[in-house]
Amino acid sequence: MRTLGALLVLGMAVPAVAAPAADLVEVWAPGARIAPIEHVVHAKGAALIDRSPHPTVTAQTAERVRTAIAAYNALQLQQAKDTLDGVRAELDANGAAGLSPALLSDVFVYRGLARGKLGDDSGGFDDLVIAATLDPTRELDTLTFEPSAKKAFDRAKELVLQRKTAKATLDIPAGCSATLDAAPYTGPVPKILGHHWARVTCPDREAQGIHFELISDTSYSLQPPPYLPPSDSEILVQARVASARSVVVVEVHGNVGTARLVGLDGRERDRRTVTMAPGGDLGALADAVGDLLAPPPSRHWYESKWAWVAGGAAAAAIILVPVTAAIAGSTVSSGSVQAGPVIK
Repeated sequence: MRTLGALLVLGMAVPAVAAPAADLVEVWAPGARIAPIEHVVHAKGAALIDRSPHPTVTAQTAERVRTAIAAYNALQLQQAKDTLDGVRAELDANGAAGLSPALLSDVFVYRGLARGKLGDDSGGFDDLVIAATLDPTRELDTLTFEPSAKKAFDRAKELVLQRKTAKATLDIPAGCSATLDAAPYTGPVPKILGHHWARVTCPDREAQGIHFELISDTSYSLQPPPYLPPSDSEILVQARVASARSVVVVEVHGNVGTARLVGLDGRERDRRTVTMAPGGDLGALADAVGDLLAPPPSRHWYESKWAWVAGGAAAAAIILVPVTAAIAGSTVSSGSVQAGPVIK
């Protein structure tokens, strides 16, 4: 009886540890810092997969320009030219990504001078004209460049300063930023007619660069396609591979974040939508993910009033049975003393 009572009491005292509502959280948040969500997911005992698009690593264009300049100064002219030929191709593809206005001009100054010394006078002068178009105020330092190099650049600059200017306007998506000739673009700006480079970067789009030749007031559209989130089918395949029971799908579009609890059958069980503060803080969205990951509510047997009634009855039985037995024993003993005749 004592063992039964102890087991009953222990059964009522031991709490049940419930698993989270989902084993896996898949996040798609372009350009956002997902650390708050990571913290919540790990605290709840679930796994996390970050499926956010990450910008393509910018080519090390600036480092290559410096390498070419060092080769030119060491009179390794062919190596300098070959390196800058590759840089020129990169500029046309990425819109001068990673360069400063000074380094962008350097590309054509050193390429033009190297080509001229290697016998390509016409091609070399064309490069010097581009360098002067990009920075018509530039002066070559005679401590760095020989007199013939300064003379050739000054001649290119004289030609450039005779040209007209035109306004270059960049049409870019809202929330994106752009550079024009490696300088921040803040609006339509007059530029000397000739070769120019522009680049747009966005948190939720692939970066895009263009090379154009300005001949009049012109608007150039840079509208890179937006990143696309993974489909539910892709998410479910990943969840099944991870042997998850269900998955929380998190997506960020602009300043709106959505978290969905999805079963492996593809059915949505619950959803939270959060409008986030400017700056991309995902704290409120992380709280919503925590709510979805919370274990589903359940009633344990010891929380039922009927369990307590039954438990009370059992406890009463444990107490009353020996008492009843003692009373019965006492009654039988008393009757045996008084029964039967007295023989004298």
